[in-house]
Amino acid sequence: MTRLPSADITWRADGSPQSTRFDDIYFSSDDGLAETVHVFLKGNGLPDAWKDRSHFTIAETGFGTGLNFLATWALWQETRAPDQHLHFVSVEGFPLTREDLAQTLKKWPELAPFADALLARYPEPHRGPHLIHLDDTVTLTLYEDDIAPALRGLDASVDAWFLDGFSPASNPDMWSEDVFAEVARLSRPGTRFATFTAAGFVRRGLQAQGFDVQKVSGFGRKREMLVGEMQAPPEQPIAKPWYHIPQTASPGSALIIGAGIAGAATAHALHNRGVDVSLVDAEGPGAGASGNPAALFMPRFSVQPTPEDDFHVAAYLYAERRMCEMQESAPSPFFRACGVMQFARTDAEAQRFEKIAARSPLPPGHLELIPAANVADAVGFDTGYPVFLFPRAGVIDPARLLAHLTRDTPVERQNISSLVDVATDKSVDTLVLASGANLANYPETNWLPLEPVLGQITDLPAGTLPPHRHALVAGPYVISHPDGSCLTGATYELGKEGGESTPTVSGHQKNLDDLGDTFPAFQNALSGLDPTALSGRVSFRAQVPDRVPFAGPAPIEPDYLTAYDRLRHGDRFATYPPAPVHPGLFLIGGLGARGFTTGLLLGEVLAAQMTGAPSPLPRDLAEAVHPARFIIRALRKNTS
Repeated sequence: MTRLPSADITWRADGSPQSTRFDDIYFSSDDGLAETVHVFLKGNGLPDAWKDRSHFTIAETGFGTGLNFLATWALWQETRAPDQHLHFVSVEGFPLTREDLAQTLKKWPELAPFADALLARYPEPHRGPHLIHLDDTVTLTLYEDDIAPALRGLDASVDAWFLDGFSPASNPDMWSEDVFAEVARLSRPGTRFATFTAAGFVRRGLQAQGFDVQKVSGFGRKREMLVGEMQAPPEQPIAKPWYHIPQTASPGSALIIGAGIAGAATAHALHNRGVDVSLVDAEGPGAGASGNPAALFMPRFSVQPTPEDDFHVAAYLYAERRMCEMQESAPSPFFRACGVMQFARTDAEAQRFEKIAARSPLPPGHLELIPAANVADAVGFDTGYPVFLFPRAGVIDPARLLAHLTRDTPVERQNISSLVDVATDKSVDTLVLASGANLANYPETNWLPLEPVLGQITDLPAGTLPPHRHALVAGPYVISHPDGSCLTGATYELGKEGGESTPTVSGHQKNLDDLGDTFPAFQNALSGLDPTALSGRVSFRAQVPDRVPFAGPAPIEPDYLTAYDRLRHGDRFATYPPAPVHPGLFLIGGLGARGFTTGLLLGEVLAAQMTGAPSPLPRDLAEAVHPARFIIRALRKNTS
C-alpha cells in the first residue's frame, strides 16, 4: 500500500500553519474559528438543521487541522438533545502529524477539551477510513486518501456538506466534476452545503448536480461565499445493486441471537447508537469458541493486496485502537499488548514475509521483519527463517472483553427455533443472527456455506516451557501466562459438529506433536508431559470457504437467483432491481479463527447499516464481507 504523502507545512509568524505543497493557508489569518462559524456552521443553518434529528451526518472535504470538526462538536454539545447522534465524515489526503495538529489547536483554548480528546484518538497516518469514537454521541470517520477515491468509496446519506480544502486555484482536484458528482450521489433532497469560495465553476458544477446555489456574504476579506440546498439529485444507476444496502430508519429495538464476539460487538455498537438491544443465546455468553480462556489478536494479510486483505488490515487497526480506548474505563484489563511473533517455516514462507514487509501493509510501529540471523537473539532459539513481530498485537481475555461489550445488555438463555415467532414474541424492530455454526439452521439462512470446525486447546503446566514475552505462532501457537503456564493449540477438524464437547487425549497429543514439530527447541520439554493428565477445552467455530467473515442484510436467496439470473450469462448491462432482502433481518458470522480481530469492526459495520449511519468501510470492502457474495459468485460461475 502506498504511503500517504506528508502535509508539508511551514509556520507563519502568527503561529498558524501554511501548506507549502499548495501554497495556501489552512484557515483565515483574521480568526480561523470565527471563519468556521460563519462559513460552515451558519452557512449550513446549524444548529437548527439538526434539531429533532436522531442522527445527523456531516461530510467534509478537507479535514486539515480539524478546526471545523471541533467547532461543530462544541456546538453539538451545547445544543443537542440527549438521544441525538452526530456522524462526522472528513477526507484528508495529506494528514498533519499529531504534533503539528496539537501545535495548531493551541490557538483556540476554548476548544481545548475537544482538541485533547481528538488528539488522544488521532490515528497514525494510513490510507483508508478510520472510525473514531469521541463520546457517546459523536463519531468521526476520517478518510485518509485522495478526495475522489475516498468519496467514491463512501456509503452515507449526508445532511450537510462542508466543502473546504485549499482554494480551487491551488488544489483543483478538490473541486472537480467527479467530486461534485459524488457529493450529489451522497446527498438527498434537502441536503445543504456551504463553502468559502464563490468561484463560478464551483457554482455551476454544483448547480449541474441538482443544488440550488446562492451567493451570500463571505467572511472577513472574502466578499462572497456559496451556500445551497439539494433539490433533486440526478438519477444514478446503483453500481452492483445486489450489494446495495437499503436505506431504513434507525430501529428502536433489536434482538441479537448469539452472544459470542460477533453478537456482543454488534450489541455494543447498536447500544452506543441509542438502540434498545436484547441478547439471547442458547448456552449463555461466550459458550462457543468465544469462550476460550485466551485468544490471539494479530493481523492477517497476503502478498498481493485485495479488498479482502484490506478488510483484515482495517479490522485489526480498528480493534487495536478501540480495545485500548475501551480498556481505559473497564474494571479489569482484557487486552494484553504483549506482541505476537509469527514464524516463517519454509523458504517459500520466508519469501512471502519479505514481499509483505516490502509493501508495508501496516502503519509504522505495527510490523517488524526480524531477519533469520537475528531470531535467536529475539526469541532464544534459532529457526533458520525470518519472523514477523507485531509489537502492538497480543492476547485477549475473551470473558472480560465480552463482559465489557455486554455490560449494558444482559444475556438471556433461550433457544430460538423460529425467527418469525421470536420477532413477534419479543416485539423488536430488527433481528440479528450471530449464532456461529447455528446461523444456517433457519429456512431464511440455510443456503449459507458455513463450515463447522472443531478445535481443541491444551493447557501446559507452569514451568513446562520458558516464559516468552510475546505470543508465538507458526500454525500452532504458544501463549505464555503470567503464572508461568502456557496455552497451545488448536486442533482443526473441519466439518465435525455435534461430536465430542470435552477434550480428548488424542487431541492433546496432536497439539503436543504439532508444537514440537514446529518448534524443535520445545521437544524435550514437551516429551515429558502425560497427555492424559492435561486439561484444555473444545469448541466449535464457523468459517466459510473464502475465510472472510460476513456482515450485512439477509438476502432472500430464491429472489436473488431470479433477480440476477442474467449474471449466469455474464450480462453486465441488464437492468437489475435492488437487492431483495428480508426486512429487518441482518447476519454476522463466519468469523473463524480471527473473530476477536474482525468482530469489533464487523459489529460497527452492521450497526451503521441498521441505523443509516456512514459505513466505516469503503464500498469495495463492504462488498467483500456482504453475505450475498456467495449467491452472486455461484450465479457468475453458473453453479447455483
